[in-house]
Amino acid sequence: MHDKIGRRVLLQRSLIVLAAAPVFGACGSSGPDCSSTAGLDPTALANRTAQGYMEVSNRAASHCSSCRFYTAGAPDSCGTCTLIAGPINPNGYCNLFSAA
Repeated sequence: MHDKIGRRVLLQRSLIVLAAAPVFGACGSSGPDCSSTAGLDPTALANRTAQGYMEVSNRAASHCSSCRFYTAGAPDSCGTCTLIAGPINPNGYCNLFSAA
């Protein structure tokens, strides 16, 4: 049995997928990309790693944005931390988390 799809149907389905792509892309968003550590010295990088900083928290109730050491940036941008150098994702987490 050979089912063939016509060009019109193929085009319609392609347009539907293209129209839905931005919606599905936004669903997986975890905030801004704060992974750039350019300009940090080796000690600051080592501290960031030692404290287990991660861009996206694996703990439902613990995010940098609700930590006492976090300072928010502009909307939809990285913030800062008083204990860890570099850009900090508001949805991130580290071992120094302390609820505000």
